[in-house]
Amino acid sequence: MEETMSQNKIVDALSYLSIIFAPFIFPFIVWLVTSNNQDMHETAQKAFLLHLIPVVLTILTVMLLGITGLTTRDSQVTGIMFIVLALLVGIIDFGMFVYNLYLGIKILIAD
Repeated sequence: MEETMSQNKIVDALSYLSIIFAPFIFPFIVWLVTSNNQDMHETAQKAFLLHLIPVVLTILTVMLLGITGLTTRDSQVTGIMFIVLALLVGIIDFGMFVYNLYLGIKILIAD
């Protein structure tokens, strides 16, 4: 029983820490294959969604900048918007990265 708990803990932590080596792919696979283990399943689902936030946010930002560039045809407006959005998205993406690391380490050091 203790070994299973230890394995669950490692997989749960890796679901969050995979933001370093396999963002959203590892938690998605764990989420698909752990339907029989509710705790691991929920942790993988949460990690998957947390990993998707930066990806979706970045894609939406690029789309918004493209639409702005095409519709305004004003490079100054598009440039300023790019700088502001790039900084904002960068801060949010970095925050999500650190938060995922925090959650993974928290699971590993929990008793």
